[in-house]
Amino acid sequence: MNEFIKKVQTALAARGYQPGPLDGREGPKTQKAIKAFQQDSGLDPDGVVGALTANRLFTEQLSVISFDSDGSTPHFARAEFACDCGGYCDGFPAEMNLELLLKLEALRNAVNVPVIITSGVRCRQRNAEVGGVDNSQHLFGQAADLYVPGIPIATVAAIGESLGLTAILYEAEGFVHLAI
Repeated sequence: MNEFIKKVQTALAARGYQPGPLDGREGPKTQKAIKAFQQDSGLDPDGVVGALTANRLFTEQLSVISFDSDGSTPHFARAEFACDCGGYCDGFPAEMNLELLLKLEALRNAVNVPVIITSGVRCRQRNAEVGGVDNSQHLFGQAADLYVPGIPIATVAAIGESLGLTAILYEAEGFVHLAI
């Protein structure tokens, strides 16, 4: 059984497409449902759930993503976004923007592998230490730096942009900055 295909089947079924049993197997009914969804979404109906199809399929699920009481999402712990200053602040000089967290969750669903957060919210001292601009979105919890092992940062940036985020690539450092 393929967990990603099972997620695809579940999302398709929730939209009224009929992928057959939700068993994680990409049989003819699942293929037909994928192609019908792609056609209805204005995508090339090739039956392949690539980045664009996954984004359309999973972005529409943003309204059903839940936050735990501590601000965690299904794939991200709140602590992953804490300031890493080592003591200048309490770790959260600002809270992370909920829209950003939802879109990062959609990105995580689209790539179907762990997303590594290298920087979330920052206090002013830490922002200065890392060379951040004076009005950095990190200061307000409206940006995150990240990478996805095995996926080029240009691809990650393109997925982020398709979700409505602003992307800046830091190729030499190997991460992408995504912001609201």
